[in-house]
Amino acid sequence: MYTVVLVDDEKGIIDGLKVIMRRYLPTCEVIGCAYDGEEGFRTIVELRPDIVITDIRMLRSDGLDMIERLTRGGSDSKFIILSGYSEFEYARRIMRSGVKYYLSKPIEETELQNCVNELIQEIEVDRRDERENKQTAGSGAGQPSLYETEMPKRKDVISEIKQYVTENFDRNISLADLSNRFFINLHYLSQLFKEKTGQTYLEYLTQVRISRSKDLLASSDLKIYEICKRVGYSDSAHFSKVFEKAVGCKPSDFRKMHTEEHRS
Repeated sequence: MYTVVLVDDEKGIIDGLKVIMRRYLPTCEVIGCAYDGEEGFRTIVELRPDIVITDIRMLRSDGLDMIERLTRGGSDSKFIILSGYSEFEYARRIMRSGVKYYLSKPIEETELQNCVNELIQEIEVDRRDERENKQTAGSGAGQPSLYETEMPKRKDVISEIKQYVTENFDRNISLADLSNRFFINLHYLSQLFKEKTGQTYLEYLTQVRISRSKDLLASSDLKIYEICKRVGYSDSAHFSKVFEKAVGCKPSDFRKMHTEEHRS
């Protein structure tokens, strides 16, 4: 799971980016949004996302000022900059800030996907290098990492989280929500969940939701869009796509096959 923060003073742009991320970048999770540079700075410092997608020109503090402040402060986030066609005078500042990716509005879905996927590859390289450095250093000579010291003393915290998700899967529960509820650093929680379960959080949540949707399809007369909402999805088309990927057929076909088997 890769965490993302969106920063733009146009709500419509942020809403559109959320749709693209949800539909075409399932390994990414939008954990925060901000509508100007100052709010963006505070949000990024607090949430420490893997990726930030930000506009350049915004009220109070523009995107490059925000990035420069974050970089000086030691932020590890990767940045994608969005802006209008007429603003290439910012190119020199963008290059100096170390940002590699600059997309013009209106945003092309394919270009955004390519940018994010390239950044994910960079993030994986960084994570691998970090792990290797820790191993070389003997895991800090026995000293616990920052994430480990923030870990609650409960041994079965992942079991608690899984139980909570099982009981609340119909709600919009993000990894950031779980981080806050169980008082665990977001990045550490993401790593720990994968280590303990063999799945990312999104994979586990999807598994729970699809399992429940199969039960409802087989045992109720609820319409597909009603089941979609009951298992935590707001978009029926997206639900059908996720279901088909997980099960191998569309929800309507699954119901039909189950009905025919029951009759025979």
